[in-house]
Amino acid sequence: MNDMVVIQSVSQFLALIEEEKKREVNNGNKADFIFRGQQKNHPLIPRIARLIPSETTDDLVSVEKQMMDEFERQIPLFGEVTASSEWDLLALAQHHRLPTRLLDWTYNALVALWFCVQSGPARKANRDMVDGVVWLFKTASKDFVNTQQNSPFKQKRTQIFRPRIVTRRIMSQAGVFTCHPLPKDNDFISLNRNKNYKSRLKQIQVAAPFFSDIREQLGAVGVSSLTLFSDLEGLAKFIEDRYFNDPNELSRPAWRPSGQIKLINPSEIVPPSN
Repeated sequence: MNDMVVIQSVSQFLALIEEEKKREVNNGNKADFIFRGQQKNHPLIPRIARLIPSETTDDLVSVEKQMMDEFERQIPLFGEVTASSEWDLLALAQHHRLPTRLLDWTYNALVALWFCVQSGPARKANRDMVDGVVWLFKTASKDFVNTQQNSPFKQKRTQIFRPRIVTRRIMSQAGVFTCHPLPKDNDFISLNRNKNYKSRLKQIQVAAPFFSDIREQLGAVGVSSLTLFSDLEGLAKFIEDRYFNDPNELSRPAWRPSGQIKLINPSEIVPPSN
């Protein structure tokens, strides 16, 4: 995994992505990048692996099967899109926050940055702010699963899953997933420690004092809860953000652009000090 860098603005972020893309193309890899934004740094494992089952069994495979069976049984009550495959069902479940073996990513770097800064930064016990993270994954064609020939519940290795557009949010967020096998001993290996992928992952640190500034910059180019969620929940969040400050950001520095925004050369981005 490459050295981590810190960004404080959208322009710095885009300059860094552009430089990484040029480097990959020059090395002969024209495959897409995918991105994941996190309010703080934590292992790249799906949500089902972060929870503790309430039943006596700790076998996540059986817990997952029971959850998915119940979810599929009750979907018709809510008028949802009918899942035409196991992959559709899994994507729908993930969309509605059921813990699954999927981990959310996006093809859109700015969408990932918004998910990183969508609210105030996390705080330590002493109230110090914690920097956010955007992960950049340099994919290759071999990483993508063939959904016509494979079942998500029989995966032997982690692969990238491009879903059908079964919900509006998948389209709005340019959504894509990594699909992770569930080990019988529940000993998950996070993607950033996976020997097949860790050399192609880059971690971009987002400076906590600039979350709100970056969110304003993203809003100026049309990236907000309103455009990414495209429903009443997204509208309500968009309106709330216009009228209320996040309590974790009351002491933030103000961002006041002067003239045209200058793209920063990645060589000017200073790595975090130890």
